[in-house]
Amino acid sequence: MANSAEKTLMDFIQAERTTYAQCPDCQAIHRLNEFKIFQGKKPPKDLLDQLRLAEADFEEKKKKIIEQSIERSKLVYIGKTLEHLAPTVATWGHKPRDCRFLAEPIDFIAFDGLFEKNEVSKITFIEAKTGNAKQSSREKSIKNTIEKGKVYFEEFRLKT
Repeated sequence: MANSAEKTLMDFIQAERTTYAQCPDCQAIHRLNEFKIFQGKKPPKDLLDQLRLAEADFEEKKKKIIEQSIERSKLVYIGKTLEHLAPTVATWGHKPRDCRFLAEPIDFIAFDGLFEKNEVSKITFIEAKTGNAKQSSREKSIKNTIEKGKVYFEEFRLKT
């Protein structure tokens, strides 16, 4: 059993939560009452405890966000790669050589008949999607403009 001086010191350290020391080995800052020089239950949480919990929570959330971001990035990359291969799919509906890849703001334009007959019978704007991907507002705008028939041909001559 501790004598009265030791008990008084342990009580002081246990109650004192604002006296800090730096560990000579790891250089981390700790409260004196975190060292095992007292007996009894752990003191109530203070600012340093809250900071450490917040840091741990932040690091966990950061790790999860990074993992999710990497997964989304992989899906986008796969989707973009598959878009390039779309004309080679049997159910495509257009001859691959009649298609021109644009990427932005729409993926393809198909000029049906262009390669085999050298005469275009139909022009189709194509947006390739993978998985649960949805049309962007820009893509919807393009679709609506085409459906309204506001598609034109212009010739522009450059002076040489």
